[in-house]
Amino acid sequence: MHRTVSALLVLALAGCGDEVRYDDSARGAPADCPPTAGGEQGTPDELSELMAEVIAPRICERVLGTFVGLPGEETHDGAAGGRDPSVGRWWIRRCESRVSDGQLFVSFGGPGWTWLDRESMGFRVRQYLRMDAQAAFSASLHIGYDRRARVASVWLRPQPGVRAVVEPTGLVRAEATGVFSAMLGGLLGLAGESPDARARTQAAQEGSQRLAAQLQTGFSVTFALETEQLDFMLGQLPRGAVPERPWEHDGRPWLINERSGVWPGGVDVIGPLPADAGQLTLEVELEEGQGAQIRRVCADALHAWLDAAWGGRQPAPLSAGAVVATVTTRRAPETHHLSALECPALLVVSTTDGAGTPAQARYRVRSSSARENAPPLLSSPAPSEPARAARLQIRSVLINPRDPAGRAWDTVGGEPDPYVVISSVREGREIHRTPTIQDRREARFDQWLPSPVLAASFPLRVVVYDEDVGGDEVIGATQIDPSVLAGGDVELTLDLVSRGERTGQTGILRLRVQPQP
Repeated sequence: MHRTVSALLVLALAGCGDEVRYDDSARGAPADCPPTAGGEQGTPDELSELMAEVIAPRICERVLGTFVGLPGEETHDGAAGGRDPSVGRWWIRRCESRVSDGQLFVSFGGPGWTWLDRESMGFRVRQYLRMDAQAAFSASLHIGYDRRARVASVWLRPQPGVRAVVEPTGLVRAEATGVFSAMLGGLLGLAGESPDARARTQAAQEGSQRLAAQLQTGFSVTFALETEQLDFMLGQLPRGAVPERPWEHDGRPWLINERSGVWPGGVDVIGPLPADAGQLTLEVELEEGQGAQIRRVCADALHAWLDAAWGGRQPAPLSAGAVVATVTTRRAPETHHLSALECPALLVVSTTDGAGTPAQARYRVRSSSARENAPPLLSSPAPSEPARAARLQIRSVLINPRDPAGRAWDTVGGEPDPYVVISSVREGREIHRTPTIQDRREARFDQWLPSPVLAASFPLRVVVYDEDVGGDEVIGATQIDPSVLAGGDVELTLDLVSRGERTGQTGILRLRVQPQP
């Protein structure tokens, strides 16, 4: 999608003639291309129709399976809306897109959930609302370029009459807030309509109206040439403006830059993260609440879990994937490095066990290959000077209850006996080996390597073994890339992956890296 939209932006700007024109009086709205004489040179209408024809076949293949963030009650207008937290998600499972009479027709649908906190006539609804939503609209495409800001934009402008239907699929419980409302609830029950039924009807009506109003504002796709950052949001941004995000733009592109609110018992889903993104860096900061836990889950596993929930079956607690971060200290940003997975993945956010208050956090995910995957419009800035060595601390290992074949790690049913070996891939030698910790799936080592590891020894291969009388078994392995030397003190959370007949994620390894000058 990144390359497709970028190519369309270049094509669109080229259609405006040899010179990109700047009209300062029109900054509040998208500027039209200069009129042309038609023929081979084309016209703005022809260009819009061409973009619709190119984009239409690709929309559904890109959006199916994605989780669209749903904002809460308090939102900001314009670019500032990009900083608003999501309080629910719309899982796009149905999609249709086509071109009709030069207009782009799009229809989206699927289940979702959102946090509902409303009080009316003495009754209060405060819960996660499960729902199914469907929306359809026709729209025209428009393009523009702000030469001073070096920002190209594509606007999707829906025609009047966006259609949206939101249907609650779970229970809606309306609780009386006083004696009078409790009496009113009894009277409504005698009349054949309970407060729950009335709340359900109201949620469907308000949800449908709100979704239609949000989609009617249209969409903006922006590409900043200076940072090579592609971005997208609801609403019509002025020409030259880009969405504001929870993590400020610092000149380096990102894959995810979001904020979300999660209530106890609920989850937020962020992503997906492509399988070919390579090693990822996750930055997370707890802004409100007692704590948040982030788990990385293969998309197929999460889809199966959600299908069970929406199919009326009570799913087991989500335990697939690995916990990659647990944040409990507010206003203390953390950085975690995630090794590559062989599947598209999603980040699942929940409150920590025992938390009684909602958590709000912000996240930013970057790929070490993000700039390589970006269009070659600008040369990359010179990288900072990497460190010459690094101190390493092996913090802990968390091992899955069973191996990829579904067997217990210990033949007699006990827990594994893990130890860790670090080797230099380039030099082919062992650097460090920890003592064995007996009978522990969650083993804490908190052991610093006796001396710094030189940059020439990277990349490092880290293998976790299960010590056994009949022969030690490899639990899983991972790699520490030289890229960790380019930053500051970081916490690494790496997936352990098994090799052989059955390949899969078997646990996680946590380390600390302190680059040395």
